[in-house]
Amino acid sequence: MDEIRNDDNKKETRNTRQKKLIIDCLNKYGSNHMTVEEIFNLIQQQDTQISIATVYRNLRLLEEQGLVNKVFVADDATAYYEIKDAASSHSHHHLICRQCGAIIDFEDDLLEALEKMITLTKGFQVQDHHVAFYGICRDCTEKNKAAQDAVEKPAPDEARQ
Repeated sequence: MDEIRNDDNKKETRNTRQKKLIIDCLNKYGSNHMTVEEIFNLIQQQDTQISIATVYRNLRLLEEQGLVNKVFVADDATAYYEIKDAASSHSHHHLICRQCGAIIDFEDDLLEALEKMITLTKGFQVQDHHVAFYGICRDCTEKNKAAQDAVEKPAPDEARQ
């Protein structure tokens, strides 16, 4: 891990066991975008001595270091964490289901032309952006359709009358 800064603005380069546990947890389960509490609960199964404050502190340091993304995707301001893709210069976008709360990654960066226009017209160098689309996911759409079809379809006894 590269150097990171602590609250005293001193450089910190320690690779602690706690950081490794958090990174391992996000690598193993992070495709679901995890909250601090979810990360903490999973790590507690391996290390009962770790505190939730330690998880918060290390996630902040990992975010500052550029290894972890903190993502806000819901109106309740719950933060989710994911491993940052080192191969990408931009964060991916998120599709958030308003019915089940699923967070789906959307990899295409459709804003490159807009970023270039901002640079040309405003002289502003865009380094990153975050976009979230809210709607209903495929699974919920299919469940809703099946439930609607079941309501609209007459029962066998009703059909014979």
